[in-house]
Amino acid sequence: MIQYREFAEKGWQIGSGPTEACCKTLTQGLKGSGLRWDADNAEALMALESLRQSDLWKKYWTNRLPQTT
Repeated sequence: MIQYREFAEKGWQIGSGPTEACCKTLTQGLKGSGLRWDADNAEALMALESLRQSDLWKKYWTNRLPQTT
């Protein structure tokens, strides 16, 4: 159950608008003319695009890739 007051006090989004807008922008990259994606590749592409749009690309890969010396 969403604790609306607590979430609002923390500045967290409690409406569906931001989520719906994010879904729309993430799927735009899948809808180009002539593009065909199977479910696995579409999901992977959307995961990568969400990292890019959230400015977490570098942080994600810095934490995921093994450190080299």
